[in-house]
Amino acid sequence: MADREKLGDAMKSRGKLRWWVDFWNRTSMAYVMVFLCALYETVLLTRLALVPQSANATLRLVLSSSGWGMPLFVSIIIAAVAVLILRRSRPAMVSIAIGVLMLLTAIVYGSAFTYLLLLWIVGVYACTVEAHTRTTLVAGLATSGLLSFLSVAFATEWHRDADFTGLLYPLASCFLLSVGFGLVSRLRRERRLSERALAQERQRGLHLAQERDQALNRFRIAAELHDSVGHDLTAIIALSEGLDQVTGKPQIDDAIRMINELAREGLADTRTAVKALEVPVGQDAPLAAPGKRHHWDDVQPILDHARRIGMTVALTETGRRPDDPEQADLSFAVTREGVTNAIRHGRGVNRIVISWDHATDGAIAITIRDNGSGTNVPSGRGTGLDRLQDTIRGYGGTFEAGPQANGWVVRAVIPPSIETAERQGTI
Repeated sequence: MADREKLGDAMKSRGKLRWWVDFWNRTSMAYVMVFLCALYETVLLTRLALVPQSANATLRLVLSSSGWGMPLFVSIIIAAVAVLILRRSRPAMVSIAIGVLMLLTAIVYGSAFTYLLLLWIVGVYACTVEAHTRTTLVAGLATSGLLSFLSVAFATEWHRDADFTGLLYPLASCFLLSVGFGLVSRLRRERRLSERALAQERQRGLHLAQERDQALNRFRIAAELHDSVGHDLTAIIALSEGLDQVTGKPQIDDAIRMINELAREGLADTRTAVKALEVPVGQDAPLAAPGKRHHWDDVQPILDHARRIGMTVALTETGRRPDDPEQADLSFAVTREGVTNAIRHGRGVNRIVISWDHATDGAIAITIRDNGSGTNVPSGRGTGLDRLQDTIRGYGGTFEAGPQANGWVVRAVIPPSIETAERQGTI
């Protein structure tokens, strides 16, 4: 138990550390260090303005003997602070640029280049951590180190306002510490990126395995449909064709022909479903095969089937039909589902009233009412209705179905497709 608690505490600590690292590596956090450096340089310049005696001999001489001394010095510091903004995107360039500004300051102001020491340390650290290649890393650090050495040489050997050894050792120590901490941070970041890449690859492997399992499941369902349902429908077609015009009774012969037609339609739909399920892994199964969308008039055979079994079916349509294949296909699906539910699950249904109302904005409102008693599905809702509801709502429309005082009602509002809406100027 104690080991588990320690492991949990360690994982929490590691999670907090990763959160802080990710938080610090945000793009917006690059400006925080720039602000802190700017604040530090402002304090140094304020001290220089209020207490000029604190400056070294060369800086004090230049500031007192020329009018451009202070503006140039301030401009160099502002430029060094501004260039830090690019330290993550151009780390080597920033490190070298600050080294050049340090050398310029050493040539003009002697050992006053130490005013830029903090900015130079930040630049060296950023170069160590952010350099994209080892060549860029070595070039940036070597050039920056050489420029800092030249700065010390100009300040101590030319202006002679500081001791060479006393100035070089602290500068070299800062350089080595910055590079050391930078390398540690770089290694930790590379390890974190490697772990993240490994996790993504593992997740991708799981996703591919799920796709494989789904594909196998689709093939299994397709085989079942082809072997079982297809065989049964083919047998029904053969039997109904053998009974055609055998009884001599018009009503029975008409019912047998309707059975044959429905079986053939079901067999065609089964073959379409099998083709859709037999899609290679990595491709999405289409909702409908190309060219197989239903048109507005395709609903008439459905209504005729209901009439043949003795139901009174009326379809009223108001407005103007749009040239919208997607909306026509969805309208057919809603109407077919409503009529099929009434036939299959309705109690005492002998009348179905359907209305299609086309609005001026291109939408269609569909209402299907029957005069059955009770519910039209065994448990109040069916998988067909639920699937149709998800499809219509995913398309941007509304769908509802349920009992009313004298029967069952299905209502749906289907908006026009994007192409139709753009053509009509409604969006």
